[in-house]
Amino acid sequence: MYGAIAPLVGALVTVMSGINSRLSELVGPVVAVLVIHTVGLAAIACVSLARRDRALPGRIPPWFYLGGLVGVVTVFSSNYAFSTLGASMTVAVALLGQTIFSIAADTSGFPGRARYPLSVRRIPGIAVALAGVAVMGGDWRLAGPAMLVAFAAGISSGFSTVLNAGLGRRKGVLHSVRANYIVGLATTAAIATFVRPSLQASSTAIGAAGLILVLGGGLIGIVVVSTVNIIVPRLPVFTFTVLMFTGQTVAGVLIDAFRDGEVDFRKVLGTGVLLFGLALDTLLSSRGKAHPTVAEKTEKT
Repeated sequence: MYGAIAPLVGALVTVMSGINSRLSELVGPVVAVLVIHTVGLAAIACVSLARRDRALPGRIPPWFYLGGLVGVVTVFSSNYAFSTLGASMTVAVALLGQTIFSIAADTSGFPGRARYPLSVRRIPGIAVALAGVAVMGGDWRLAGPAMLVAFAAGISSGFSTVLNAGLGRRKGVLHSVRANYIVGLATTAAIATFVRPSLQASSTAIGAAGLILVLGGGLIGIVVVSTVNIIVPRLPVFTFTVLMFTGQTVAGVLIDAFRDGEVDFRKVLGTGVLLFGLALDTLLSSRGKAHPTVAEKTEKT
């Protein structure tokens, strides 16, 4: 069941990124992230009150509460990359960043988890995935800076996913989502005190943006974060990555086709090669020691 849900979550992530990116273009990046986190926090607060949810007992390492801060980096980065590269390219490069983060985290045991050394058998799959991104790249000289931003978004997404899932397992899913949005909103508010966006201009822009753009990103974000917190501890890390980003990349290609009025077969081919590389990595890795789930890996923290 969880394997079937993961691609749907991936598709939602792409839709959410498109909504957030458009909102950022209309109201400015800082105001957009403030709106996203305010809507998300209000929604999860209502759900928590309705369910009378309380955090599970017990103490946990404080770094698990940094998921919201890291998530702010992801939102800012994704919004910029999405508007510059388009949906499918942003998804592909972010996926590469998240995959490399997962490998680094497994190898180093970061943060405070059991170590799983990088095996030579994984090199072919990773190489094929890199080739897929290269196929999609187009003019790398023009897209280079935005691709670095998308890559950073993937790394920060992987980091926040591990932190939020660990927090959700120990303190409850709703508590994890609340903490994610509280920390994210506080972080963005701190940024806003330095940037000082015009309140009058921002209010006018928000009113003109429409309800779908204003509410969509925050509400979809609640669904995504909550579902990921449930799924991630129950699937192997790379199985989850492949399934989720299958939905995400397919949705990205469709969104780009709708926006551009035509299908870019280079992106379709690159997406296929990228997903094949990740599937190959998962297959070859499974021939050795099975990958642990996030729950198993965070058990020793």
